[in-house]
Amino acid sequence: MKKTILAMAVPALLAAGAAQASVNLYDADGVSVDLSGAAEIQYYKGYSESEDANLRIDDADLFLSTAIAVSDTLDAVAGMGFKYEDQFNGTLSNDNGAVKNDELWVGFASSEFGSLTFGRQLLLSDDAGNQKDYELGTEQIDFVVTQGSQVIKWVYDNGTFYAGANVDLDQDKADSTDGRQILGGRIGARYEGLDGRVYLYDAEDISGEDVSGFNAELNWVITDAFDVALSYGQVDYKIHTNTSDKTEVDVFGISGGYQADEKTYFAVGYDIIDTSPSANGSYAKKETNSLYANATYKVATNAKVYAEVGVTDQEVNNADVNTDTGYVLGMEVKF
Repeated sequence: MKKTILAMAVPALLAAGAAQASVNLYDADGVSVDLSGAAEIQYYKGYSESEDANLRIDDADLFLSTAIAVSDTLDAVAGMGFKYEDQFNGTLSNDNGAVKNDELWVGFASSEFGSLTFGRQLLLSDDAGNQKDYELGTEQIDFVVTQGSQVIKWVYDNGTFYAGANVDLDQDKADSTDGRQILGGRIGARYEGLDGRVYLYDAEDISGEDVSGFNAELNWVITDAFDVALSYGQVDYKIHTNTSDKTEVDVFGISGGYQADEKTYFAVGYDIIDTSPSANGSYAKKETNSLYANATYKVATNAKVYAEVGVTDQEVNNADVNTDTGYVLGMEVKF
């Protein structure tokens, strides 16, 4: 039987996930089952003067997906993912080191309309951010919440044009209250070495805040060796019960990369964050500039090691914040 549409649909469905490689466990009689995973450990020292370097779990995921052919152009699909990102401190009586189910969805995937999925899943905004840092660039864009348990998501990608939309429904089932609700979308296009896209985000009552904004991104592959990434985003945060208490955050990033050979990649980048809070409000005035550089070496197809170093200048309410030089040594393995 013709291979299921999952081979085309899953890259779009899992674009926000950590594990991109996959192992096919079963593919026969119109049924396909794939397993993917990622493990990433870092020796990390952040910018804070009070923080010591530490060995930490940065990423640990396992994802199982399946597709069942309904017709030549339509599959029924499902996915379930698990994360292991919490640290384990040796005490079995708490949740540290526990496995958590962070994705559990069903839906349909079609070569004509894309995929439509329902359930616990990552929002499109989880993909936002295209800069080349591992850890030491200024956080590019903060949409606060980028996953939910009552998500309806549509994703379409024909190779040249791509788009998507999602909604995370009211989290409070009580008729007398209005819980949080998140709307989001993405639209983008690719042409030769250019790939541009815009993310949109609007949320109400996320832990007492209303959050809305966008992030515009452009990736440009100049030659086989050189590429550049640009991004500009703006997010407004408002106190849900007092919308005059607000702040506007502008985020800019530029980074460039050099592919020295098939295994070695170097990158450098610069990020800026600038906030504009309302007068006499609860939000602080913040300004941050970060400069970082990193080197990545691919030890195998799905395994790499990397090193990064960065410096930053930070101000809060026009007062300088003391910072240290940050650095990261890491290794990631996927399957």
